[in-house]
Amino acid sequence: MSRPKNILILGGDTDGNLGDRAILASMCHDLLDINPDTTINILSNDPERARNDYGESIQVLRPGISGFIRLCRTAAASDLILCGGGGLIQDDDSLIKVPYWALRLLLMRLLCPRIIGYALGVGPLNARISRLFASLVFACMSQVTVRDPAAQAVARAVTRKPVDILPDPALLLPGTDGKRGPDLLQAAGVPVGHRPVIGVAPRRWYPPQPRLIPQRIMIRLRKPSFEQSARLVELLARSLGDLVRSHDAFIVCMPSYSLAHEGDEQLCRMLIEALPAGSSSMLRTDSPGEYRAACGELDALLGGRMHPTIFAAAAGTPVVGLAYNPKFMGLFELLGKSEAVLDVATFVREQQTRQLTDMIVAALADTTDLQARTGELAARIKCFNRQLMQEAS
Repeated sequence: MSRPKNILILGGDTDGNLGDRAILASMCHDLLDINPDTTINILSNDPERARNDYGESIQVLRPGISGFIRLCRTAAASDLILCGGGGLIQDDDSLIKVPYWALRLLLMRLLCPRIIGYALGVGPLNARISRLFASLVFACMSQVTVRDPAAQAVARAVTRKPVDILPDPALLLPGTDGKRGPDLLQAAGVPVGHRPVIGVAPRRWYPPQPRLIPQRIMIRLRKPSFEQSARLVELLARSLGDLVRSHDAFIVCMPSYSLAHEGDEQLCRMLIEALPAGSSSMLRTDSPGEYRAACGELDALLGGRMHPTIFAAAAGTPVVGLAYNPKFMGLFELLGKSEAVLDVATFVREQQTRQLTDMIVAALADTTDLQARTGELAARIKCFNRQLMQEAS
């Protein structure tokens, strides 16, 4: 097969999620570095910001019904469709997510013969219907790559195709955008020269349960509930408050998902109110590069979301994970830090505040060269991309 000159990328929420934007930016920039003559098509509701994030040469398609005809035409003209990266094949948010992607990819497969699953997040797939449609997803692909060992185990259970590991492309994201990390922390209210500074990237907590309608659609029908999250905030404040008192730590809350139903900023405000006065602040940025740069100035990061955790690890900052999904276990296994992650449901149920405090204290003292490890993972991504763009397959 000839080298791809027209590529269509189908991924996650690049309008509200800094993590998904980082994935797409890293993919576009690296693929275009290899072959600047390639035409890359992406989906976004904000073409101006998309071109700023991903490159002026990027072709932007509107998602949804209004852009459906153009999407089909673009798929038919593409040499290659990349599905991913990100957590697309899972049913912890909605039972219609996997069928949606299966039918979408089936249509794309009728229009383009070459679809590659690119650093996919796969699992959980708790429902039988999800596993059935996941098999259809992989049947539409000529090659399947997933981003971690946990995703690989789930994918292998529903397909006979080889499933290889391709780490999350957000590992390639540099901390750029013309602002240095210290400036960002100072602008966020962190006292100059204060140490240690602990970042917290929280996520609203609600126990997983089978639901048909995704959260982002439910928000149009009713306001999101933060009752479950109030308990999480109480326990986080207990752990982080101990660090404020015992280590004179300063806590920086760092929201990374801006959509209302996710509630990152509200959770940050709740946490700041629960911590000792003057010991915390919030860092807001709409730039993945700035977020990554700020992570590089922290002494540790507690990640309730995965991509802030990836940004911090790639910058060499010690990380602790509060996992709401098996993808955390897969990431920390790749980092060689499986001991540095807690399951959030267990944390809340068993009130594991002491365990969390001890894990953050251990992270503050950790001298592991995370940049060396993430550099190895990034090199694997770049090697895959070169093969994708330069070699006949």
